[in-house]
Amino acid sequence: MPTVLDWSPAVDPSELVRAVREALAAGAVAVLPGDCGYVGLVNPAAPGAADRLAALAAGGADPPAVLAWGSDDPAGLGLAAGPAARRLMVRAWPAPLAVAVPGIPDWPAAWPAEVRAALAAAGAVRFRCPEHPLAEAAVPALDQPALAVDTFLPTPEAVLDLVADPDAFAVSAGELPVDGRPTVVRADADGYAIERDGLFPADEVAKFAARIVLFVCTGNTCRSPLAEGLAKKLLADRLGCGVGDLPRRGVWVLSAGVAAYGGGPATDEAAAVAAEWGADLAAHRSRPVNPQLLAAADAVVAMTRGHARALADRYPGVGPEPRLLGGEEDLNDPIGAGLDVYRECARAIAGHLERFLPEWTGP
Repeated sequence: MPTVLDWSPAVDPSELVRAVREALAAGAVAVLPGDCGYVGLVNPAAPGAADRLAALAAGGADPPAVLAWGSDDPAGLGLAAGPAARRLMVRAWPAPLAVAVPGIPDWPAAWPAEVRAALAAAGAVRFRCPEHPLAEAAVPALDQPALAVDTFLPTPEAVLDLVADPDAFAVSAGELPVDGRPTVVRADADGYAIERDGLFPADEVAKFAARIVLFVCTGNTCRSPLAEGLAKKLLADRLGCGVGDLPRRGVWVLSAGVAAYGGGPATDEAAAVAAEWGADLAAHRSRPVNPQLLAAADAVVAMTRGHARALADRYPGVGPEPRLLGGEEDLNDPIGAGLDVYRECARAIAGHLERFLPEWTGP
């Protein structure tokens, strides 16, 4: 008889996580609440795994995906995740989003041919990290591979009826909505394409898949906002689009400060000089650097060596190594000076940006 336990957000999930691990290790099906109804977890090496996947498919489930937590998981199957796939896995998950990575997998020997065939439909392997607090606790704690199957069923009992596994374990969070489907994105080395629209919006896919460029100065009110604004304008001109369309065209430009309090506007002088270049800093609000922002960035550009050192000292090993905007030269701080000094700062920023723009408009 399958075991069904109730989920409560007020209770430590560690015992439920332990039970999920034990069920999968024993070859049984585990059923967890997800973001599109209940998710069936199957040990791909267990006897009968292919039969259980077939039973779920017959009930209207999605093709199976490899349950994943981060961007290194495809490498475990010998698949090379391109930049867009890695960005989506790091920035968007957990979410109603499946990332399909094309290629020829290096399958574990214990996975039966029928399981491999179900996973490699259409020449790509799907990876999935469902959005639910229990899934977020369980997925990184698993010590064996698991396959995730979106059943689109509102109760765990309905899933258990399909798989007919007497040793199955399920966690119930009540009746869940099943109106939506996960968005499916196929991503390779050259970019991505949305294979199926779903609950994760296309504009959010574009934003999370884009290259993030982060400019860093001290207070995020002068130099880095100017660099952000001018970079957006120059990139938009280069790509033939509006500034607001840049994330959809593959690049997302931000700025922050190593000593910023957050929420402050750009200085009046910075805003005025930016406007002379066709850039708009009216909506800018300062933000402090944090490890999450650094980890998400693809390129970090510091205004001075001091800013680069501050990042390295405070957040060792987090994010890409900072590069100096000026190459070998620090960019002087115009704070407290007049418009002419700000104009000279803007000219220097624009000149230095020309070295970076070609690489930021690539994949």
